[in-house]
Amino acid sequence: MKILTAVLVSLIVLGAHCQAHAKDPPLLSLTMEHFRDAATITDEPRDSMATISTEKGFVQHTGPMRMVWNDEYLRGSIDKKTGQKVFRVDAWMTYTGKWRFYRTASFQTQGGPRSVAAAQIAKEAANCAVGDCTYTEHVAFPVDEELLRQLAARRVPGKAEIWPFKLSADSGPDYRAGVSDAEIAGLLAKVDDYTNALPAVRASTAGAALKLDLGVGGISVAATAEHPKRAGILIIAVTSGSVAHRSGIIVGDILHDFDGHPIMTLPELEAAVAACAADSVVSVKLYRGTTDMALSAQF
Repeated sequence: MKILTAVLVSLIVLGAHCQAHAKDPPLLSLTMEHFRDAATITDEPRDSMATISTEKGFVQHTGPMRMVWNDEYLRGSIDKKTGQKVFRVDAWMTYTGKWRFYRTASFQTQGGPRSVAAAQIAKEAANCAVGDCTYTEHVAFPVDEELLRQLAARRVPGKAEIWPFKLSADSGPDYRAGVSDAEIAGLLAKVDDYTNALPAVRASTAGAALKLDLGVGGISVAATAEHPKRAGILIIAVTSGSVAHRSGIIVGDILHDFDGHPIMTLPELEAAVAACAADSVVSVKLYRGTTDMALSAQF
């Protein structure tokens, strides 16, 4: 009896010790760099598309058995010949009762709420022979690259926030979840690194003045009510080794002044870059998160 008691106590202590040292880090504590480095690339030579996923970046275990009942992550697919990209949000959830069949995803954009169809990737029923069935659904829905870039641009370094979404089912409760803006920024950074290294992309950008001289890609963004002055060109790509890369410009920055010229549109930035002399050093002003900062660009 004493031996059995000692064994039980040892198991309890061991279990408590493992539990104490196996906690998952809070999602909002994980940085863009963490998700960028944890992102996995699937690139088979015979396939025309490469896929980058943040699935390994975060998972949450619950209960005494530390089970994983649901997960959400991002996936980007890149055409290796053209560099074109498509993005989606993947979610899977396990539940009991009866099939729910999640069909629609709803989320917020700068232009207001949006709903899109959710595609069923896989489904599974388990344990039906021994009791209530346990159902698992894996669904995915598309999300625009522009929206992801906007969400990444709003990110404040060191203060991650959740971009929420809702999945509606044929029957049963809605599934509410989200991904952090740090995860979004990490995926985009990994996708940009991969895309910029593609031979087709390098060739197609060789004749473009904006990317040739400065080494960035961008889209115009307007100010918001929360940040009425933060407008300009949202940097969505930075070519490795370029003037922009060497000066410290990163994806997610909002460039608003170049060499003393206020910048609000891509043609304005192109004109300012084209006016630079060889070997010149110009000032670049940009917003990084909510911080207005200045850099120097050496041509």
